[in-house]
Amino acid sequence: MMRPFRRGRRRNGGPAQSDPGRAFHPARADEQLRIEVSESAGSARLALSGQFDIASFDEASRALQAVLDRGLDVVVDLGGLDFMDSTGVRFLVEGRDAARDLGVKLSLVPGGDPVRRVLTVAGVLALFEDVDDPRSPP
Repeated sequence: MMRPFRRGRRRNGGPAQSDPGRAFHPARADEQLRIEVSESAGSARLALSGQFDIASFDEASRALQAVLDRGLDVVVDLGGLDFMDSTGVRFLVEGRDAARDLGVKLSLVPGGDPVRRVLTVAGVLALFEDVDDPRSPP
């Protein structure tokens, strides 16, 4: 039989106390999401670096939508990300749907192991027909 979670109590019965070592700290400027857009011959590359979390979603979505609205095929390059949570997964799925609705192609560079792990667990890699991975042989 599974026991329900207990909230707000320590094992010894006393009130729970916050652990200052595990407190939330806003991302430093060098950890925040950076977006670089480059264009060439009917396509664009949206290179993301830093950390992609809920605070990054709106900015990244606006940048992607601006490129899609111009009818350009897009490569979303996650190679520079140090961290991505489920918000990044949402960004990719919604971006793929928007690209498909506009009749443009959205490809993906999955990035390093921590980001690739999130994408694999969420099943997102399978949603992209073309995975542009610089580590793959030509």
